[in-house]
Order: sequence, then structure tokens, then C-alpha cells
Amino acid sequence: MKIKLSATFEGKCDICGKETIVFTAGDEDTKKVVTICKEDADKLGSTTTDDVIEKYGHVDEKSFEEGIHVEKKGTAA
Repeated sequence: MKIKLSATFEGKCDICGKETIVFTAGDEDTKKVVTICKEDADKLGSTTTDDVIEKYGHVDEKSFEEGIHVEKKGTAA
């Protein structure tokens, strides 16, 4: 299992349904993702990310498409 995490953003939590600051965690192998607010992440405590994705996640292949790639090119003169 290879997990990817997003930056935080305004969105809807998949667990409680609140519109708030959330982040998304996803499994590259299964293409399942879950979007979670801080409050629910804190409540889940020691539950592994794998287990949270398995229990609350849904398949979303679009989340794993390539996005912006930033590279550092040399130094300014």
C-alpha cells in the first residue's frame, strides 16, 4: 500500500459531512481516497491510515492523475 496525502483545503469531510478544512488520503494501489477533517482525524487517534481509507474511502481514480510538477532549475545569476 502506497499512501498519498494532500495539502489542507476547504471541503466536505467524508466521515462527519461538515464543510470545513480537510485533507485527503489515498491508496495508489486501490485508488481509494477519503477526505477527513481535523476533528475526525483526532477522534480516529491510533487507527492506521490504511484502515481509515478501507473503512471510509471510495474509489476516485481522478485523484491520482498527474498534477503540477515543480522543479528547481539552477540558481539565478
